Amino acid sequence: MAERTILIAEDDASIRSGLADALQAHGYGVLAAADGEAALKQLLTREVDLVLLDLNMPKLHGFKLLKIMSKECPGVPSIILTAHGEEKDRVRGLENGADDYVVKPFSMAELLARVAAVLRRYPTRRVSPEHALHFPGGVLDPEGRRILMDGGESVALRDKEFDLFYYLLAHPGRIIPQEELLLRVWGSRVSASETRTVAVTLARLREKLAPAVAQRIENVRGRGYKWRES
Repeated sequence: MAERTILIAEDDASIRSGLADALQAHGYGVLAAADGEAALKQLLTREVDLVLLDLNMPKLHGFKLLKIMSKECPGVPSIILTAHGEEKDRVRGLENGADDYVVKPFSMAELLARVAAVLRRYPTRRVSPEHALHFPGGVLDPEGRRILMDGGESVALRDKEFDLFYYLLAHPGRIIPQEELLLRVWGSRVSASETRTVAVTLARLREKLAPAVAQRIENVRGRGYKWRES
């Protein structure tokens, strides 16, 4: 397997160095940037598979960089690094296109697990018809991690958007509690800081789907979410 390259966008030199050492020890290629402008230059000129993004960077704030990435580098996933207790930053990061987040101080084992999970689910492959999930107007390909509409156009989804849509399609007609989605899609037990995670990701997903498709994802008040087949 080709080496995957991770860009560390972090202004704290000690954290940046520690992350680089750990990632390289686990076989990843590493690029590093100490401010937002340097990170953007790397993204526009180098092959990057994933960005570890500190939000509070000089020269170009992490939120601004996320917005630029969504336009200039839509195929590059990101994991934001946020301070403990800053729930609003985590929610805003997800709203701006981040795929996941890790709260400082974090364990290196947790970070490496999240990095591996994002990269494992992100590669693009040929459509595998036997594993595809069909829905009115299109098909979801879990191996290629893409959505193809009947007209031939594709819909680009961020990592968690895709996983959430896949989980709903794989359990049609069943009301799925938020707690189950957090556990099965995000691999996380429910905590106070994650209560908006599903809703934020679902809102982004609906915006990218055709209205007729988006309307089939139902909010069942007080119980969870459901994919309506007809």
